Amino acid sequence: MNPKLISYKLCPYVHKAAIALRVKDIPYDIQYINLSRPPQWFQDISPMGRVPLLLVGDEVLFESSAIIEYLDEVYAPRLHPIDPVKRAQNRAWMAQADGCLGAYYRLSGWKSDASFPKAIEKLHACFDQLEPAVAAAPFFNGETFSLVDATFGPLFFQLNILAEIAPEVFDDARHPRIIRWKKALVTHKAVVTAVVPDFRDLYLDWLSNKESVLARRLLDAG
Repeated sequence: MNPKLISYKLCPYVHKAAIALRVKDIPYDIQYINLSRPPQWFQDISPMGRVPLLLVGDEVLFESSAIIEYLDEVYAPRLHPIDPVKRAQNRAWMAQADGCLGAYYRLSGWKSDASFPKAIEKLHACFDQLEPAVAAAPFFNGETFSLVDATFGPLFFQLNILAEIAPEVFDDARHPRIIRWKKALVTHKAVVTAVVPDFRDLYLDWLSNKESVLARRLLDAG
């Protein structure tokens, strides 16, 4: 029986789990739910009321980092580094992704044009911490795709769409390693195919419904 991923179409944490499944070529099933009106069966099995869930037989796995760690232990090829020190460092940077996602979400809902540069700076401050740790190319550790790449792929994928109306979310001069890394991730087959085909339209529709600087830019762009 294939593992089954319970998903919300725009969730970056679900995207992360789906990337790991696809990089490892694991056959899986997927079911989408509406998080604003979650079905009772989901509420019954989700301890935190969040996606993703991964159903493995009769067992329920939750929290995206736990899910991808499970996948890496059970299915080849291993995406974590073999060296235990490097592996611990990778896990630490995976945890740091939540801070960057938080800065991104605050940015997406920012209402003041005057203070919008401050929201951009908070995102860039996260990238300042990350920049020195990124390998020269193409992925976080160099040539081999890792769980760090699966973790940051969804953030860069959404930011890359956002950059169409807010190009300042990326700074090529300030974060050249991150820019090269981002370009490798947003074109990677596993990252691209791990979302629904109409993801961009759904994302922009979600963004347009916010009372935010970016929603106004999107409206102005037509």
